[in-house]
Amino acid sequence: MRDLNTCREAIDEIDGKIIALLSERRSVAEDIALNKLKEGKSVSDPQREMQKLAAVMDKARQAGLPGSFAAAVFRTVMAHTVSCEQRFIVEKLRGKDGGLRRGTSVAYLGGKGSYSHLAAMRWCDFCTGEIAERGCASFDEIDAAVTSGKTEYGVLPVENSSSGSINQVLDVLQGSKAVLVGEIFRPIDHSVLAVKPVALSEITDIYSHPQPVEQCSRYLKDFMPGVRVHYTKATSEAMEQVQKLGDPHCAAIASHHSGQYFGLVPVMDNISNNIHNYTRFVVISMTPVTIPETVPAKTSLSFTVAKYTPGSLISVLEEFSSRKLNLDKLTSRPRLASGHDTWEEIFFADVQANLSSNAMQEALSKVREHTSSLKILGCYEADERHG
Repeated sequence: MRDLNTCREAIDEIDGKIIALLSERRSVAEDIALNKLKEGKSVSDPQREMQKLAAVMDKARQAGLPGSFAAAVFRTVMAHTVSCEQRFIVEKLRGKDGGLRRGTSVAYLGGKGSYSHLAAMRWCDFCTGEIAERGCASFDEIDAAVTSGKTEYGVLPVENSSSGSINQVLDVLQGSKAVLVGEIFRPIDHSVLAVKPVALSEITDIYSHPQPVEQCSRYLKDFMPGVRVHYTKATSEAMEQVQKLGDPHCAAIASHHSGQYFGLVPVMDNISNNIHNYTRFVVISMTPVTIPETVPAKTSLSFTVAKYTPGSLISVLEEFSSRKLNLDKLTSRPRLASGHDTWEEIFFADVQANLSSNAMQEALSKVREHTSSLKILGCYEADERHG
């Protein structure tokens, strides 16, 4: 039997080979993307993916491994490959020569370890060059970083599956000169994090951003009813404060994976009201993207309708419905621009369609007849990696 150190060295060597093979696999994905682009084929091929998973599970069983384990690993690998192919095609059409081997810069809310930071790093995980990170104190600051050219991208949390739309972000998008170029769905794994293991009953103070507190309201009510809540501008700020206090009676609500940035340990995991809790982030840039029709796309827009005209909103929606275009999001906010009627609302919609498609162009042409203002916020590839 090999001793422990020898085993660990062997594992490290094997892991290195796996990483090298994954890198080689991704380089093949670039060629696949070019072929699909040339032949006008869809990036996603569900039938091929199912056949691939079935073959992988069969080979795993023959090798003495659980088929379900192999399938879980390869689902992640295949999802990453599809995402690489999508990004490669989009960047190729933007004239970035593939885009996968360049650096970038990105602004996000809070510091390292915030949910926005984790989402930003996922957006940038296709870039193998240097990534210049810029933590911001507000959504307006993120927008300003992008519109001023300080960063190429900005990441904004626009909605959550538990608490709904994030109104402050919608208000920023109303007046922003930047365009939406992407979206990211990230699971929100809220945990109670402290400086050392401690019983929940011993925690007297909780620090977090208002959104996580709202999303964990039931847990706080049922299991930590007497705790004092202190609001912060970001979950990263909450963790930083708990770290500085060094008091075991104080804890932060933040991502389980973020505690490592601040030396905090999870006291309790998965405390969200909804265990299937996701936040959708949108990515803004001053450079719009053109999405090929082979890539699943989404178009976001904002519009206002005549306030005193009956059926004006329904007329807008019917233009999409009659062309079998699905709206997977429709929400409204008070209009902030000057020179408008009191109580005038601005609607935000996400359409599952490519902006350049004939159906979408026809719909928008008709929609303009029913709206007093219409703004295309952006067309971008749909994020198929969540769920």
